[in-house]
Amino acid sequence: MINSKLVDRESRRNALKGLALISGAAAMTTATVSSAAVGTDQVESDAPKNLGYRETAHIREYYRRARF
Repeated sequence: MINSKLVDRESRRNALKGLALISGAAAMTTATVSSAAVGTDQVESDAPKNLGYRETAHIREYYRRARF
């Protein structure tokens, strides 16, 4: 009886390991396929690229009020 419980646990663990392996492989395949599709269909937009830090009027007002 003890032996059958041990076998049940081992088979359950092996099944869970297999499911984890399959789901990981599926996720990697999906990520690879979607990144390949994005790389081939990228279109340059007319919008400006990231301009970085810009000091605007409300930021200058904040700096003015924050002075000691």
